[in-house]
Amino acid sequence: MRIRYALLAAVTMVLSACGATLSGQALPGEIDVRTLDVGSYPTEPLNAHDDDPVPPFYEMYEVAAMRIADYVINSRDVDAQMTYGKRATTVSAGVMPSALGDEPAMSAVAKKHKMLYGFESSGAAKDSRVETYGGWPTKKADNRLTATTMVLQFPDADRAAAAAKEFYDTDFGMQEGRNQPVALPEHPAALSHWRPDSPFLRTVLPHGPYVIAFLLSVPTPDQQALTTLASNAYTEQIEALAKTTPLTDEQVMTLPWDPDHLLIRTLNPDQLANPEGAGYYLVTGKHGILHYSGDQLPTDRHYVDEQLTKMSAQQVALSWGSITVRTPDSSTAGRAVAEKLFPWQVEADAANAPNLPDSACVENKRPGASKRFSCLLAYNEYVGIVSSNQLLDAHQRAAAQYALFANTR
Repeated sequence: MRIRYALLAAVTMVLSACGATLSGQALPGEIDVRTLDVGSYPTEPLNAHDDDPVPPFYEMYEVAAMRIADYVINSRDVDAQMTYGKRATTVSAGVMPSALGDEPAMSAVAKKHKMLYGFESSGAAKDSRVETYGGWPTKKADNRLTATTMVLQFPDADRAAAAAKEFYDTDFGMQEGRNQPVALPEHPAALSHWRPDSPFLRTVLPHGPYVIAFLLSVPTPDQQALTTLASNAYTEQIEALAKTTPLTDEQVMTLPWDPDHLLIRTLNPDQLANPEGAGYYLVTGKHGILHYSGDQLPTDRHYVDEQLTKMSAQQVALSWGSITVRTPDSSTAGRAVAEKLFPWQVEADAANAPNLPDSACVENKRPGASKRFSCLLAYNEYVGIVSSNQLLDAHQRAAAQYALFANTR
């Protein structure tokens, strides 16, 4: 009998609650992305009706090179004055960067010793380039400091050591007797040379299965200044590589490609999904993405780093002009939009995309801006950035990016 009365009382309480008035604020549900003006841009991820894209085996070296970008120092790590990024690229298929020396000759050495993959990153103290084509490098006189970092991985330490020596011997032999060897007391295994009437030094060092190389310059021909700069650069790069492990050829083939689906979530207008290590289609961590200042990102690495730090960036994807940043949580992503944390300095607000929540658009009036308009939007923990020379197109890209976020799980 007591149980029956208890049940009756419980039912009475529930029925009474149905007619009660509850306090609180009604919150809107997620918008219907089908109502957004996305133009002709795709709104479904590449894996919506199929498996995740998998690069062909010969492109897996690009994936490995993107991975090591997070462990390659950039010019600011060599010297804080070198805040301007100039270019960055993955190195694969044995095609060597010109900063290492004559490209055909260096590529032949790399292929001979079975180089697996590598990464190159350049920067300077002034926003002007270093020319390395046609022999020994040159630069504009007002560019005080320049640095190119190269990290290349070989199958083992013996092949790396043999490759480093042949890189050096070949390059030194092509300088028509004008160059002199340079010793680095702090790194005695480094092979270096310079030209007494030039402010440049080129140096290579075998380090386990890696070859680390630098092309450095100072304001005037100064061997001691170059030696100090190179020694510091090697110390920093060796410390960075200690945070990762080299890969075997077999491990390269099984690396995960976009395991967190950050690229899948990023607007890809033409649906081109092959890894592209010059900065057009790739994903890295916060450190690795700074290499691309001066290419797909603004040249000022310090400013880009500041903005990404403010939004606590964990991972960044670049996709044919679109950018996605993964932050720790939705509140951080929303704050990035509220504070307009674009990776470049903006000059004026622009009309926001219609009916698009958590978004902001700006006009880029500065000289050298790659696009006139940019929009920033948040969805859960993700921040998307799109740009265009026409405001309507920027709005459509932003709407498509939002829809893509919503449609990716």
